[in-house]
Amino acid sequence: MVRFYDENTLARDSRRRNLPDILRFNDDELEYHHDYIQILFPLPEGSPFNPSAPIIDRATFNAFRSRKDLRNQVRTSFTRMLSFYGFAIDSDDGVVTPAKNWNKASKGWVKRFSHNHLRLTRIIRSLRVLGLEVEAQLFFQALVEVYEKTGKISETSLRFWTRATERPLYLAPEDEEDTGTGIGFLYEFEASKSNAEQKSLEHNDDNEKEWEGIKDDDQPAAVDDQPTNDHDANIEVESEQNNVKE
Repeated sequence: MVRFYDENTLARDSRRRNLPDILRFNDDELEYHHDYIQILFPLPEGSPFNPSAPIIDRATFNAFRSRKDLRNQVRTSFTRMLSFYGFAIDSDDGVVTPAKNWNKASKGWVKRFSHNHLRLTRIIRSLRVLGLEVEAQLFFQALVEVYEKTGKISETSLRFWTRATERPLYLAPEDEEDTGTGIGFLYEFEASKSNAEQKSLEHNDDNEKEWEGIKDDDQPAAVDDQPTNDHDANIEVESEQNNVKE
């Protein structure tokens, strides 16, 4: 998988196709070929439709997470598939919006059921696992908007897209329960990320408490330090007068 996306090697798949070969597919070829999507967007789970498809293991996961060049190559594949589905990425904020070819492209998948809905679930999950979380979230938002505006897509498809977007990485969208540890190395990753976030929150809390302490030290004397009766008040006034004289 790494060698397939590495622009210095551009390794070929079992059908002798490399990344540029697949990206040159026209829209009809992207629609009717069913054994390339697992190559462009691999998952940590095997594919029943393409047994020879690559599977993301720990080494692959670490490689894509640590190498921007690999993620950029995945982003190129993502951009091509967005065009196929009738979307484009706004160059200013990265938001996924309908493109000029929307009316034509959307006819192939904006319907109650379509094999493309499975592909969309795969793309979202693959993007997240490979380190393109922002792109996955923005794509999901675009799909939700299509779902809400058209009313043509099934709740089942939306449910799978939602699971692919919101579940921890170690749980696959097809898992019916939101429990378990799923894929081991992804569970470890999520656990370490959670621990890091918790430590960051604790650090921020400590900083806030320290800052509050500094502000308290700078505040005027508390009410208990003020004169409590006329006698005390007279003593303080006389003391202040003596200090002025000195």
